[in-house]
Amino acid sequence: MFQKGKTQNRVLPAIFSNLSDEEQIRLFNTGTVKTLAEKEPLFRKGASDKNIYWVLNGTLRVASRNSDWQAARFKAGDLVGETTLTGPIVRSSSVVAEDPSTVFCLSPEALDALGQQTSTAILKVLHDAAYGRLEFFKQQYESTRLRETALTKYVEKFRKPLKRYEQSEVITNIVNNIPRLPLHITHLIELLASEKVSAKEVAALAKQDPSLVVDILKTINSPRYNLPREITDVSYAITYLGFNEVYQLTLSRGLMKLIPDSNELRDVYLHSLFLSYVGAELCQSCDKSLAPLLSTIGLLHDLGKTVALLLRKQNPKWSLFIEMLDSSKLGAMLLSQWNIPNKVCQTIEYQAYPAFCPPAKIPSDQKTTIALLYVAHVACDHLSKGPAEPFEHPYLADYLHLLKFDHAAIADVAKACILPGLMAKFNLLPDFVRKLIAAARNGGAAN
Repeated sequence: MFQKGKTQNRVLPAIFSNLSDEEQIRLFNTGTVKTLAEKEPLFRKGASDKNIYWVLNGTLRVASRNSDWQAARFKAGDLVGETTLTGPIVRSSSVVAEDPSTVFCLSPEALDALGQQTSTAILKVLHDAAYGRLEFFKQQYESTRLRETALTKYVEKFRKPLKRYEQSEVITNIVNNIPRLPLHITHLIELLASEKVSAKEVAALAKQDPSLVVDILKTINSPRYNLPREITDVSYAITYLGFNEVYQLTLSRGLMKLIPDSNELRDVYLHSLFLSYVGAELCQSCDKSLAPLLSTIGLLHDLGKTVALLLRKQNPKWSLFIEMLDSSKLGAMLLSQWNIPNKVCQTIEYQAYPAFCPPAKIPSDQKTTIALLYVAHVACDHLSKGPAEPFEHPYLADYLHLLKFDHAAIADVAKACILPGLMAKFNLLPDFVRKLIAAARNGGAAN
């Protein structure tokens, strides 16, 4: 039984000093005291627990990888965790004892048993504690906002020289010496950007490249389609295969002519091809008309990285300088040199911005396609490598919101919006894409 006097002040936190001696005695006798050993949990994440907890002595902390964060610790007198006396509550984090500790526990039923006057006084204590915590988080938010602004400005400072790339004779010579895409492929990309392309126009452009016609006919007559008779009419083949399939084949073939065969370059190309498929499927849940355009951007987005790899192989003495070049800007400059439409060039030039700034800070009016490329890229990594650490994509929620994926995680988007479409055409996809999709569907990641 709790007794008044010196013992009282050692047991209940100072926040209960507004209660009378009699109320403090009743409170202590109604609640319970829990002793925790070092590393013993007070409660675990996901637990349904409406108890109110105060630390009497010792230190507790939120069990997380960032346990050094100041707000993740609770010391003598602190209220622990979420508090609500109405409705269900599920603990959002686990709380464990950092060293041997004692905690005072009060259940909602115990609070009701104390009577209206005492329970009202305790509710005031809860209110004051919650308000104090809100003020603390307000200060933390302001501090975080200032740090975010400083970091964004720091990154922007180092990206300012990108505007002078066009003025550099060395860089412009690099871009001008890269072989151009075949003219019919450049024209096809222009049609795509205008969103007015038709299967008839694709057939006309394809016929300008006899070897491409052969590839289209080989594709439609391959075992993947298992048609009852051989197809020899390229116009029919294009209609049957579908615009996206033929377009990817056309653009991929054009790019492969520019890329020598090596492991590094092949990996970049395969990643781009996978991204083009994922991006096209993502558009089906946002804006179907953008699917061909995003497929194009996906195939071209790492063109600057390809150029840099080629230059390093050709000029090993310049390797350090070449590594310092921004591959996105390099790719955008090259595409602009090829007369590729501005919406493609700008999307590729600013593709890295979502990693360090929200949509409003992107210096481009192509925010939707930049957001689609970024989310498709994160989805590709999720499908091929598994879940990423939250700090890797601090603004991902902003870009998902821009694309109307409110309150969705990238895993949800991949599962609901991307995988079903890819599975529907599974047998028609390249082998390496099927491997990635199969691994992701089985809950793993193909590395």
